[in-house]
Amino acid sequence: MTPRAMVETALLLGAFVATAGVYGLLYCLWRLRNGRGLKIGSYLSYTASAVIAAIVVALTPLHAGWKVLIAASTVGYLVIPPFTWRYLTRLHRWERKSHDPGFAKHADRHLAHLFRRA
Repeated sequence: MTPRAMVETALLLGAFVATAGVYGLLYCLWRLRNGRGLKIGSYLSYTASAVIAAIVVALTPLHAGWKVLIAASTVGYLVIPPFTWRYLTRLHRWERKSHDPGFAKHADRHLAHLFRRA
C-alpha cells in the first residue's frame, strides 16, 4: 500500500465511522423527539455510511478480510441503534420518573445504594 493510498483509506474509514456515529445519534434523537427531519437525517447518514463502505470495499487496497469486516460493520451499524433502543426502553419501563416527589425526597438513599459494597 502506498502512503497516498493509506491516507485515502484512513480518511474513508474515518468518514465511515463518523457517519455511522451520526446515524446512531440522529436515530436516538428521532426516537426521543419523534421529528420527521431527524428520521430522514438518520437514514441519510446511514446511507452515506453505506456508500462510503462500498467505496472502501471496491476501491481500496485493503486485504479481503478487512473488506468483509467493513461490510459486516455496515449491517451491524444499521441494526444496533434499534436493538439498543428497544432494550433500554424495556429495561427502564418500570422506573420511577425523576420528577416524582418520592424519588427526589429519598435521592440520598438511591445514591448510597450505588456505592454500597456487594
